[in-house]
Amino acid sequence: MKSYIFLLFTNIIQAITVPANIDWAKIDEGTGCCDKHIPVMTSPHIVVADSSIGQYTMWTQMQECLAYNPTDGYIQFVCRNFMGGSVIDVWQSDKNFSVFLTDIIVQQLGSPRYPHSIASPDGRGPHLSVPCLVVSTWGLMVGQYESGGWFSSIWNPPVDVGPGDVDVHKCIGKQLPNGNILFIGITITPDIIYRTRSVDLSQELGSGVVAPGPGYYFGFDINGGIACVFFYDANLNVYYRTTTDGIDWSPIQTYNIVWPTPFTNNVLRWCQMAVTDAGNPILVFDMRDGDDQDYPWVGKVYVSVAPGQPCIEVGNPASGAVNNYPTIAAGGNYVVVLFGQPRSGSDSNTVWDIYYNYSTNNGVTWSTPRNLTSGITNRNNCLWQIAKRLDTTNGQFFFVSGCAIAFPMRDISPEIVTGSYPSRWYVGRSSIVGIAENKAEIPNKLALNIAPNPVRNYAGIIYALPKSGNVSLTLYTADGRHVKTIDQGYKNAGFYHLKIYPHKLANGVYIVVLKTENKNLTGKLVIAR
Repeated sequence: MKSYIFLLFTNIIQAITVPANIDWAKIDEGTGCCDKHIPVMTSPHIVVADSSIGQYTMWTQMQECLAYNPTDGYIQFVCRNFMGGSVIDVWQSDKNFSVFLTDIIVQQLGSPRYPHSIASPDGRGPHLSVPCLVVSTWGLMVGQYESGGWFSSIWNPPVDVGPGDVDVHKCIGKQLPNGNILFIGITITPDIIYRTRSVDLSQELGSGVVAPGPGYYFGFDINGGIACVFFYDANLNVYYRTTTDGIDWSPIQTYNIVWPTPFTNNVLRWCQMAVTDAGNPILVFDMRDGDDQDYPWVGKVYVSVAPGQPCIEVGNPASGAVNNYPTIAAGGNYVVVLFGQPRSGSDSNTVWDIYYNYSTNNGVTWSTPRNLTSGITNRNNCLWQIAKRLDTTNGQFFFVSGCAIAFPMRDISPEIVTGSYPSRWYVGRSSIVGIAENKAEIPNKLALNIAPNPVRNYAGIIYALPKSGNVSLTLYTADGRHVKTIDQGYKNAGFYHLKIYPHKLANGVYIVVLKTENKNLTGKLVIAR
């Protein structure tokens, strides 16, 4: 049954034509916008999350645009929308991609640059953080809170958590074990500063300097009951500080990293870190060949699982040592690293493939890198990120990547590449091979999604059942008259994918009602031909 369902959905996706105006489909400032996102590849596991056409919307793993909340199974992606200089897009989904929502938020405090997603648990609502320009210079630390909870579209006004101009060019927020939000700011000095706020951001609970400049940011994560901030100096000595409450911090401690030296001239390029569920940090970075001046550069990807131990190469040695831009996630005993390897081309014409490698024992031993994007053609996969937490129940991870962006890891200023593929951000989910093959995909909540919407030729209707039982899916007119029963009967828990052809129906608004034994859901279907 499961194979049939996924085959059916794949056929639906292949037949869907992406509307030419999808880039402008989310102009509903101040309200939620459901059902605008449809899969555009031949896989139900990669979907459009944003189409704002801007090279600054997501840049570097320092600012983590994608976050996953394993408590509730929700995902949030944030980026800057280039349709307005003060606009941020917020995209939310459940872990099975059975329901999507997009909000467009105007930042009244300044011009936002590199937004960061904070996937805090339901009941408290998710957050975001962002640095904002002050008269065209860095910058404010700004936080924002969806007080209505996930998928509510009820966002409180942004809060200046600095407060004032503290010269930050990055503002990275995460939720502490006590529910409060810890913001890390990277200044132009560069100092690394912190601000701790209550969950609704109304009260400042702590503030200060984590590392006086020059302290170069390595990574920040909260997991296993502890927050860790890693940084390094000009001589590549690595240090860190920890806190459990965002108020009391440990002294600066030295992390004795044993740097690998694969090249004659070794250059540390990109770095990040994650904390395991046991509270242990794992560092990831790429080491570039400093004598290579041609983009994409020769480089290798490594992890460090403990101070004083040799680093482990987790990239693809068969690639000719052209592996770059790693990002890392942890959950349970698993660690996953994403990195890039060029498939073809050079400079702005480089087509990247995204690989992942994984460990089942907290980074001690690693598997073989696997290609996530080999089936995607004619796309410049770039600026990939992995959500910091894993879905250990289903053995999967979540990632985001862009396409059609020039020099994605070399410069932030080149213009968007134009052509047959517009600039877009994609969010994907992938099983961890060797862990997830035998895990059933059972949704954690009842969900209903219709796409594309408005409907012209036909639409795909997806509904998710967390429990087995009798179900009916019915179409009504806006004034409550029965039109047709789309599906009914006893259904096992899982995902169901159907098609509806509206060619005999008049243009207008219709209501789709999903009835189960425990709960009902409704969705709006708009026919416009």
